[in-house]
Amino acid sequence: MSDSVRGRIGSLRRHPVLAWFRTVLVCLIALNAAAAVWLIVEFDGQYTEGVPSPARIHALAGIDDQNTLIDISIENSSRFFVYQLIRDEVEPENGSENPDDETTNGASVDDEDTDDESMSQLDRARNWIKISIGLLILIEFLVAFVGINPWFRTIGFLAVFVAFIIVLPLSFIGDNPNFASPGESPNSEVEEDDEERGGDFVHEEVGFDLGLRLGGFELSMTYSGYDLGLVDEENRSEVRENPPEEGTRDAASFVKLDSFLSIRYGPAVVLLVILPMLWIISPSSRSFQLQNDECE
Repeated sequence: MSDSVRGRIGSLRRHPVLAWFRTVLVCLIALNAAAAVWLIVEFDGQYTEGVPSPARIHALAGIDDQNTLIDISIENSSRFFVYQLIRDEVEPENGSENPDDETTNGASVDDEDTDDESMSQLDRARNWIKISIGLLILIEFLVAFVGINPWFRTIGFLAVFVAFIIVLPLSFIGDNPNFASPGESPNSEVEEDDEERGGDFVHEEVGFDLGLRLGGFELSMTYSGYDLGLVDEENRSEVRENPPEEGTRDAASFVKLDSFLSIRYGPAVVLLVILPMLWIISPSSRSFQLQNDECE
């Protein structure tokens, strides 16, 4: 290819009309992503062994710039509800905490809860996304009409990318720690005493397989363990130490759950990946103008 042909192609790529079209298209794509559905989280779990088997739980959540909608459905729900009714609450093995400590820390805990309720993690993520999209649009205008270094686009694009790909899913999990834990409210908080006593399940086995999919990723999980809530209270210490033998009454406390978690981004969010392609196809004319000035 001759130098003259290359020069004509370069001039065409930096033509003012094409630059205008690129700027308008970038802004429309960014604004569309800001107003559309951002994240879709889907959980599907089935109990394959134990008292709640064969109950199946399906949860679906959608997140946009203002709302978080969660829908839950349960198949073979009678077995699941019977399981919830017959199991007992498991007290910490070391006994309850000192009530004086609870009274002393009560005021500070209430203050922290009040502060947390005013701004959730998802709200912070939403603010980050809106600010990063606004920054991206501002940088695009500055590159097109002021002539700043086009590499500033990288800062804006990375801010949007990190906000959607990393911050948003983690914020959803932070606000809804039990979304993938059937039997709990999706947005309920993890109790401190649950963490201290190590949970109601013992001899747990967890397996998972992470994979990518178009527009997101998916996680296949297998969980099994012995539910102490189904074990006689006088036998719980023994079951904590050793798994019960097969055929015994305590062995019926074994529960196994096979589940699938899918996290995918809205089509408008996925469309953001074409922005770098637009910048390559139609680069900024700043360097071209500088070269012309130097030649003159």
